[in-house]
Amino acid sequence: MTLDEELLAAARKAGTAAATAQSQADIAKAVYHHTVLRLHRAGGSMREIAEALKMSHQRVHQIVEQSKRTERCWFCGRAADETGKLMAGPAALICDTCVTQAGVGEVGDCSFCGETKPVHRGAEAEICRSCLDFSAAVIAAAGPTGAASPR
Repeated sequence: MTLDEELLAAARKAGTAAATAQSQADIAKAVYHHTVLRLHRAGGSMREIAEALKMSHQRVHQIVEQSKRTERCWFCGRAADETGKLMAGPAALICDTCVTQAGVGEVGDCSFCGETKPVHRGAEAEICRSCLDFSAAVIAAAGPTGAASPR
């Protein structure tokens, strides 16, 4: 039996669309969870965050705890406990080592400020020179350990 070429093409197109949609959903979920964690780090109680986002306190607790366990640098992939400090941007984390070693090159969209300019490309994010400099200053001012203050 031979496969209908039109149906096969339609299936391939639908598969690509589904994969793209899933990828976008995964990214949106990660950004959402990261932002909830940033709200908590900025001093919001889990109850305040839950009320503001119209979700249960338990779900906020799960997101915060899961985020803490899975925190890692989006550039080198090292876990939070393997780095000195992590800088939280709106959609990415970068460790102190990557901040000091990063060099910018090709133009891309910065995962921290969202602007299109020369960036350092990491495994899962990109960062521009001004955001690298900002991150370095925040990390230096953050003290001896822990995650740096969010932007």
